[in-house]
Amino acid sequence: MTRTNAYTLLCIAIRAVIVWVAANSLVGVPSLLFAIRRGEMPLGSAGTSLAIMVTVLGLLALAWLFADKLARLALSSPKEQVFESDLEPRVWLGLAISVIGAWFLFVALKDAAYLLVRWVIFSRALPGSLTLDNGLDQLLPDAVATVFEAVLAMVFLLRGRGISNMIHRWRYGDLKAEPSDAA
Repeated sequence: MTRTNAYTLLCIAIRAVIVWVAANSLVGVPSLLFAIRRGEMPLGSAGTSLAIMVTVLGLLALAWLFADKLARLALSSPKEQVFESDLEPRVWLGLAISVIGAWFLFVALKDAAYLLVRWVIFSRALPGSLTLDNGLDQLLPDAVATVFEAVLAMVFLLRGRGISNMIHRWRYGDLKAEPSDAA
């Protein structure tokens, strides 16, 4: 049994939300790149759009690094509630990443169904083959983003535990029990 507490679980939840927001940001990159290529930047210029994306990812990186500080601020007494669990914190994080992967997979399937309907509508409205000039250019950015989202979802869903172990190795250097797990 591993001893854990509300503080550890809140740190895991904060990091899981950061993974979800970062993945959402990365899924938007293909559409942003297509918009930049077409000269349709919603935020003014390509530099502004890219600067905002980099700023968001930078803030997420800072939140990741200081997740423990955020958890301490959120809890009045972080170490107070201790309970026994068969799962180590890195396993909880792996499960959270896998759940995020499942979420992204379902969203990707929904988006793929929507794109298929749009493709059918375009192909019926514009007889002949779809080309970049007559409608496919409207579907391509969303299709690329959906494929990227599905790939990211599969990585998170199938490799959530491996990602969690990799994060643990980066943080502690090995896969032994975390210092906070010692009874």
